Amino acid sequence: MITAVLVDDEPLAIEGLRLRLENISDIQIVGEGFDGDDAIRLCHEHQPDVLFIDLRLPGLSGLEVVQGLQSDTMPLVVFVSAYSDYAIEAFELNALDYLMKPVNLGRLKKSVDRIRHSLADSKHTQKSEEKAKLLKALGESSGLSISQLQEWLDKESAPFPEKPRHELLIKNHDNEQVFLCVDEIMWVDAAGDYMCIHTDKENYIVRITLKRLSEELDNGTFARIHKSTLVNVNFVKSFTTLKNNESMLDLGGDIRLKVSRNYSDTLKSLLRSRVGDTFL
Repeated sequence: MITAVLVDDEPLAIEGLRLRLENISDIQIVGEGFDGDDAIRLCHEHQPDVLFIDLRLPGLSGLEVVQGLQSDTMPLVVFVSAYSDYAIEAFELNALDYLMKPVNLGRLKKSVDRIRHSLADSKHTQKSEEKAKLLKALGESSGLSISQLQEWLDKESAPFPEKPRHELLIKNHDNEQVFLCVDEIMWVDAAGDYMCIHTDKENYIVRITLKRLSEELDNGTFARIHKSTLVNVNFVKSFTTLKNNESMLDLGGDIRLKVSRNYSDTLKSLLRSRVGDTFL
């Protein structure tokens, strides 16, 4: 229901407007007043969706009422007047509509249509803002990227994504258990159920599938470039486009990694995220 407050110093004008609004099924009148003070009080008490208000009122005028209302209690405003003199001033105050007395039902229905559309747009904007706040709060508390959380929200009944690991506990060549910082990993290639994890200092052989390892790593940093290869995009120095939408990555030194065409778009998207709008 659309809640409405009616304010006019003429009781017959309020009655006529009320009778017409009662012919519109989704309008609920929650208050009626006869001067500017009534208008402000009713808006504070009921916080209506829309205020139908006459321009000429005892005490505060309709324009002064709108100027005096605080933003947190400001409803949509439809001015109702027997005079057209104040129309420009009314719309400068962002009035939704300006109705001339006597108001006929057809014109009133058009005004209510405007109210419906404006309220729908406002609710959509509010939901978008609330969603952005939720993603930000979840990101700060979980350590997950906004893109990961957005993907989770878009999937029905999906489990909450796990926080990407910052370290892996693996064995080195001396069979010692060591902690490896994920940021040091340059790329990973697979050989069956074993992975070779490459850093600029040492390589490690780990018994794990590529699928499982990729789930453990941040998908905003590590990109699949081949069915058996992951790369840390932060180590990419440059890349060259080849035939058939394939490309070759340069990680510095003599390290060159080929990107298959099936993973080309995903990689470019991650590389673009490194530099934003300056990506050419």
